Amino acid sequence: MLVKTADGLVSGVSTATTRQFLGIPFAQPPVGVLRWQAPQPPTPWSSTLDADKASAECPQITPVVDVLTGNEDCLYLNVFAPKAVPATPRPVMVWIYGGGFTVGSSTDDSPANFAANDNTVTVSFNYRLGPLGFLALPALAQQDPHHSTGDLGLLDQQAALRWVQANIAGFGGDPHNVTIFGESAGGISVCAQLLSPRSAGLFQKGITESGPCTLPTMALNAAETQGAALASKLGCTSGPDLLDCMRSKPARQVALAMPPDPSFLFGSGATWDPVSDGVTLPIDPGAALSSGHFHHVPMIVGANRDEGRLFVDLHYNLMGNNLTDAQWVPAVDTYFGSTVGAKVQQEYPLSAYPDAGAAFGQAIGDAVLACPAVASAGVLSKYVPVYEYEYDQTPNPFVLPAPGIDLGAFHSSELPYVFDGPVESSGGIAFTPAQQKLATTISGAWARFAATGNPAGGGLVWPELSKLGGQYVSLNTPISVKTNMLASRCRFWATSGFSVAKTTR
Repeated sequence: MLVKTADGLVSGVSTATTRQFLGIPFAQPPVGVLRWQAPQPPTPWSSTLDADKASAECPQITPVVDVLTGNEDCLYLNVFAPKAVPATPRPVMVWIYGGGFTVGSSTDDSPANFAANDNTVTVSFNYRLGPLGFLALPALAQQDPHHSTGDLGLLDQQAALRWVQANIAGFGGDPHNVTIFGESAGGISVCAQLLSPRSAGLFQKGITESGPCTLPTMALNAAETQGAALASKLGCTSGPDLLDCMRSKPARQVALAMPPDPSFLFGSGATWDPVSDGVTLPIDPGAALSSGHFHHVPMIVGANRDEGRLFVDLHYNLMGNNLTDAQWVPAVDTYFGSTVGAKVQQEYPLSAYPDAGAAFGQAIGDAVLACPAVASAGVLSKYVPVYEYEYDQTPNPFVLPAPGIDLGAFHSSELPYVFDGPVESSGGIAFTPAQQKLATTISGAWARFAATGNPAGGGLVWPELSKLGGQYVSLNTPISVKTNMLASRCRFWATSGFSVAKTTR
């Protein structure tokens, strides 16, 4: 089972339902002098490449357990193709994983179901994370002929998409019908590629799950200040040898020098996010979005009903410090500030929720994810077709314990339904028949959108969003069409005085 790529032959593996080609390099290993440089084209190979095993993830610190894993030699991708070689080119779906731009890998979720069930060609890939992917320094801009800094992870994504353009036809895919889709940081990455001049022509549709396009990116000056702090932590001083000094340090030392917040949104660590450098991303992404200066492609935009509860679980409950009723008021005041906190306590009263963590998480999730997603859908709908959703399904297959907190339809809980499979790693949890039906419906909608630009069909009614407050679908059992998603709560946050300064990915 051989496929010819621009760099050489690859040999994949055959499963009962798909052809899989795993661990194909789309760039040179970003090590040595290539660390903190834009991805370079892979070195061609003369013998057949055995594409039968996915690569290691990029270096990262696993939250909660605080374990460093991964390898800098990580810029590889995986292709999943239908079992039978398509007679005509098939739609292509390219998955971008989430994880706060600090954790995650191409193997966290497998898009193989779309190849097996929907006759699409799907791709997943790794991109650089944390300080190895989002370090900003003036010296890095000076080494780049286009003067970009702080967005190497986004450039890795673009390199993978360029590989798709050059090679996916050999696997049966249509390079002129590419959909990028992602969740959390992956969804924010979809938004970033919408705005990046460097991604023009690399995709024709986008899906962002819990990754709002209106969230603020890192300002260049703040990102470069953080980069200078990292250099100092590594013992590297400014001057012509700064980058040489930093590149001489082991990846482990770089990753551990300024670790990220393990709970992603509580501000107890470094922030390694995309940077508004004026080259890869506009200096003012929000203004660019509002004025229509982005790649005009159809979009699916949505959020989950209870986005923030997972992060409260990570910050409090999983650390053995369950948020109690007595801790709720000071926790709210600390997070939002006392003035806004007093309003939050009225809008999200403890009596309306099963526990204090659920109440606090609901407020955080609405403020930093769900309402920005609604705003994003409204802005985008002025220029392109948008299909809006809220994921409402409970209970859900889960991968982490949740002591003392009702997680509801938490951040990322839609993923098993998108990828049409339960989370087996959490003790063999399986879908109920109703959950399986919902999974088939959601994954089918994503595939139809990739094929046609419209997720409706197969019995699913999903109207296009005509304006902010228009029709959207509630992804629940049963699925229903509603209007004005999160209207009252989003009005509250719009007038609350709270500003999303640090966001969750």
